[in-house]
Formats: sequence, structure tokens, C-alpha cells
Amino acid sequence: MDQPPPLTPQEIAARQTAEYANVGQPQTVKIFGIMHLVLGAFGVLATFGAILVIFGINPILALMPKNPATTAQMEQQASMQAEMMPMSIVTTLLSIATTVFIIMAGILMLKRRSSGLKWSNRYGWTSLFGKLVNTGVMMIYTFPMMKEMTPSPAGGSAIAGSMQAVMIGSMVFGIVITCVYPILTLVLLNRPKTKEWFAAQPE
Repeated sequence: MDQPPPLTPQEIAARQTAEYANVGQPQTVKIFGIMHLVLGAFGVLATFGAILVIFGINPILALMPKNPATTAQMEQQASMQAEMMPMSIVTTLLSIATTVFIIMAGILMLKRRSSGLKWSNRYGWTSLFGKLVNTGVMMIYTFPMMKEMTPSPAGGSAIAGSMQAVMIGSMVFGIVITCVYPILTLVLLNRPKTKEWFAAQPE
């Protein structure tokens, strides 16, 4: 009895990919799909707030009691926002793009679409680029302006230096923390087996 011809490497790879696809959706895909949508919802709120600030509407300042001290603070804040307007527009556009990418990725991943990985990678790289831009804005614009707006404490330069160190540390820490999720997204969703599963799904 004639033996069937041996399978080519391409046919073996195709069969392995199909077999892996039938195992089921990896848990990382489902978890990140849900997390993408949750964080995307927060991103919509944050982006809406940033757009309000660009147009000179700051709900937090509006809730502050009206007195000479708060009025002066509001004027300083308005002056700082006007000076930072070009960079605020850039960071807001990056925030809009990041939010669109993460929501699209979450929807496609939960619908088991192969393009979910592409949109998720777009989110990850755009998010990290946005963090880099925000770091530059913080160092070049935000911190020097906040330093000017912060009154010198009675204790002298030592206390002032400590306050500035705390301000810088808190800003840097916040940026580092927000980098964790996009990095995990890029690393965990691009593991070989997970990419094989995505490749076997419909577009």
C-alpha cells in the first residue's frame, strides 16, 4: 500500500497553528481585552477633561472658594495654561489616539479577531511615546512653572529643595507607574504562542 507523501514544513506549521487555535482563547487575551476597555473608559474621561482645560474650562478651579488668594492662583494657572497651550494640544491629540487604539484593541480581542493584536500594539507604542512626550513637557515646562508658583517656605532653601525633590519624584513616579501596563501589553500579547493564536483567528 502506497504511503502518503510526507508533509512539507509549511503544511506542518499550518496544522500546528490550526491545532493551537482550537485549544481556545488564551487567558491573557481575554484579561487584556477586558482591561483595555476599562482603561479606555478612564481614558475617555481624562481626554474630555484635557479638552476642557484647553478651552479654558477647569471644573476644579471653578469649585474653589473665591478670595484674593484663590483668584491669584487661578490667574497664575490660566497664564501657565496659555503658555503651555501648544504642548497641551499635542499631548491631548496623543491621548485621543491612545484611547481610540486601546478601545479598538479591547473590542477586537474580545471578539477573537486577529487584528486585535495589531491595535493593541498600536496602543502600547503610542502610549509609551506619549509618556516620553509628557516627561519632556514636565521637565521643560511644568516643573519650572510650578516652581515659580510655589511660595518659598519659611525654613529657607533646604525646605524649598526638599519640596522640589518631592514634586519631581511624584511626577516621575506617576509616569513610571503608567508605563507598566503598555509594557506588559507589548510583552505578554506578543509571546510566540499568543501570536500564533491571533494569526489563526479571522480578521
